[in-house]
Amino acid sequence: MSKGPYLSRIRIYPIKGLDPVDLEEVSTTTKGSLLHDREIALFDEEGKIVSGKRERKIHRIRSEADLETGVFRFRFEGKVYEFSVEETKAMEDFFSEVLGYRVFLRRSSEGFPDDRKAHGPTLISTATIREIAGWFGLEEENVRRRFRANLEIDGVPPFWEDQLVGEDSPREFYIGEVLFSGEGISKRCPVPTRDPFTGEELKGFVKTFIERRKETLPPWSPRKRFEDTFYRLSVNTSVLKGGVLRIGDELRLSP
Repeated sequence: MSKGPYLSRIRIYPIKGLDPVDLEEVSTTTKGSLLHDREIALFDEEGKIVSGKRERKIHRIRSEADLETGVFRFRFEGKVYEFSVEETKAMEDFFSEVLGYRVFLRRSSEGFPDDRKAHGPTLISTATIREIAGWFGLEEENVRRRFRANLEIDGVPPFWEDQLVGEDSPREFYIGEVLFSGEGISKRCPVPTRDPFTGEELKGFVKTFIERRKETLPPWSPRKRFEDTFYRLSVNTSVLKGGVLRIGDELRLSP
């Protein structure tokens, strides 16, 4: 008997816009984000967030985060830089030099989520990633990094996760002990069009994505959520009852 939907991957992004860290388990915060996810963000002098959405150089910075020691390592153009999380000014100087303008670090225990209303983790299925990789002839990890979801579900067909969102209202579901509300299917920004390691744009990405998404939209997908565009992927969530998420946890639809 095959296993039903289960949590197969947990990813957080300690610095918004930079590389992920894979975890075996993670706790939710009081507002519903994952602990340490997007905990640090870069801001320009006008107070606007600096991420891959507006700054292509971000894609070329490789980052590693040791969550136990609070040490960050960055690689850029063959050089390696290492800072502790307390060395805020030194990290600001590093990013300012790389980007060519002054930036500042801010830190929040609740993180800096893309969706200001739904603070929970984003969710996608492994089969969806595999399907999209086939559309563009890309490696699965390349697609995974383009869409930057936190939680990955296996044991389901492509786009199965669409059904976690209702036509007109959220749907509730559990992963292990954590109760979620599927708030929406994320409208994507320019980031998925670019190679996550170089920032190079894949020409025609949005046009092809929209055409294939429309052609392959499953019968369980909430049609109303796609009335404005088919350039949507992964589920935005809110956490209704927090706890600890673990690899292998079963996903169950709430009755």
